[in-house]
Amino acid sequence: GYTYSLAASFSDGAEIKMTKGGTTYHTQIHTIGIGSDSTAVQWLVTYASGKNPVERIQQGKAALKIKSDLDELLQHLKNFAEKTENIYGFNIRRTTFTDTLLAAKKFAGKQYPSVSEIYTTIQQLRQTLSAQGIEAAGYPMLNVNQKDSALYETMIAIPVNKKPLPQHSIFFTRMVPMKDRFLFAEVTGGPGTIQNAHAAINQYMNDHFLSAPAIPFEILITDRSREADTSKWKTLVYHPSM
Repeated sequence: GYTYSLAASFSDGAEIKMTKGGTTYHTQIHTIGIGSDSTAVQWLVTYASGKNPVERIQQGKAALKIKSDLDELLQHLKNFAEKTENIYGFNIRRTTFTDTLLAAKKFAGKQYPSVSEIYTTIQQLRQTLSAQGIEAAGYPMLNVNQKDSALYETMIAIPVNKKPLPQHSIFFTRMVPMKDRFLFAEVTGGPGTIQNAHAAINQYMNDHFLSAPAIPFEILITDRSREADTSKWKTLVYHPSM
């Protein structure tokens, strides 16, 4: 088969050199945007056609073989690029968030909240809900917003099956259920890995011209107060998008 090497790169593609034996073709790949979430790839191969009929027939056969090879390569590229983990490092998917009734509490501090602070607040929420006969309908949710270098605003929420009464700075909020408008990634790892997932989803949104109608959040699957090994933490990272 042919050997492929990068000869030059452009803003919308690249020049690829195809070499086999003593024959070299200078080809070009171009990307063409289709809508806001798809891209087509065009691979162009040009060569000088001979005047001899026999030579032209041979060139035609060679062109068909090149087309077959490029079709196969483009299919492999398509299969690779369609998996978001190959492009962004995480399997980013769309979903509809159904836990829309939330009991929540906010607090602020000069540093990123510790595991102890987060789970003390979660316990306060659970105790208040239990006293009102309200059951949690899902895992705790976390959002930390760094306002500046010395201020972190934290909101923790628990999905509930009915509206609680406000108590001890605990408030009720309702999330708008937007069908297929939530991007999420499953993450296993500590704070660094989780922040990388947030950055990856933000990049995905930028690449697909999506905006954020609401704040992102994390769903804490692992009880971090009971698991000291951060590499074992399981977290769902959600970003609303539109």
